[in-house]
Amino acid sequence: MGRALYNAKVPTRYPDSINLLPFTTSFTFSIAPYEDSVPGHGFVLVFVPSPGIQSASPSQHLGFLNNTNNGNPNNHAFGVEFDVFQNKEFGDINDNHVGVNVNSLISLASYNAGYWLGDGSNITDLSFKEIKLSSGDNYQAWIEYWNYQLSITLAPENVKKPERPLISVPLDLTQVFLDEMYVGFTASTGQPIEDHKILNWSFNN
Repeated sequence: MGRALYNAKVPTRYPDSINLLPFTTSFTFSIAPYEDSVPGHGFVLVFVPSPGIQSASPSQHLGFLNNTNNGNPNNHAFGVEFDVFQNKEFGDINDNHVGVNVNSLISLASYNAGYWLGDGSNITDLSFKEIKLSSGDNYQAWIEYWNYQLSITLAPENVKKPERPLISVPLDLTQVFLDEMYVGFTASTGQPIEDHKILNWSFNN
């Protein structure tokens, strides 16, 4: 279990306002199990109030939360999980999904990992291409938050950003974000062991 966070807090609100700043972030990553191990467990792009890992546990908790604080609104924790192990206690849809987590490991929204093919001009002409997060291949992710709408888009490294996001949901983070938050990544393994790599990362707000 570990965390890699930007070394300073980032502002999340406009000055002297409760209104949240929009943000965009993108990164390239890979997940690869060791030798003959089954995949487990995944990583999370996180916004957290403090840099320590005292409030987090490994394995199915993804280094994000733990049994005691899971679901507590005082966590002030937001994350987008890239999960490769199905934990039914958290309502995971499968062992290969992306989820939106607010103060909890039970995702508010989740979808099979993949991307939409097509130019986006006609939704009926789009086709969904599933990808396997734990294949060891490099994938790109784009996460955008603007006007209380969260969009998450995924694609293989050599594919341009799809027009249609994988997940697009209304999301009010006003009560979740403090004025400043730490941003970065957290990941964990358990008995299943895998390698998590963030190959590049950009963040802008």
